[in-house]
Amino acid sequence: MLIRDGEGFGLRDPAREAEQRYWTRDTSMEAPVDGVPDYAFGPTDASGRALNRDFAGTDIVPGRAGAPFEDRPQLALLRTARDRPADWLRAGQALERVLLTAVLHGLVASFATQPLEWPELRHLLRVPALGTGHPQMIVRLGYGPEGPCTPRRPVAEVLTIEP
Repeated sequence: MLIRDGEGFGLRDPAREAEQRYWTRDTSMEAPVDGVPDYAFGPTDASGRALNRDFAGTDIVPGRAGAPFEDRPQLALLRTARDRPADWLRAGQALERVLLTAVLHGLVASFATQPLEWPELRHLLRVPALGTGHPQMIVRLGYGPEGPCTPRRPVAEVLTIEP
């Protein structure tokens, strides 16, 4: 429910909607270099119950298909004891291990960061029933279809290797 709430908060925030539009691309208008092209948004959930970010925001993507999603997605909450830069680094390292292990087992992973982006929702993830710690990432894991490839910049544009 918190993921859905976070997605709803974002859809009602004009600044967030503008930022999402900045990072997404309508491929009928431009060839993407940066950002998420509209063909990579994936289908919408035919039932309307999915717990995933819709990169289309409030826009409608012509010809976008609907598909049935699983009723109960498997979610993992990654938490750290504290909430400092060193903890963020450790959380990133742990997330790397989770994602690599998922790939080894043929799983597909996606991130559900919506409730982490809103302090009032992030705080709710710290309720005693969920244990202690500071929530850093929510990962959705499952056996889904492989997504389309998206453009990448050449390595020379993003990495400088010095002798």
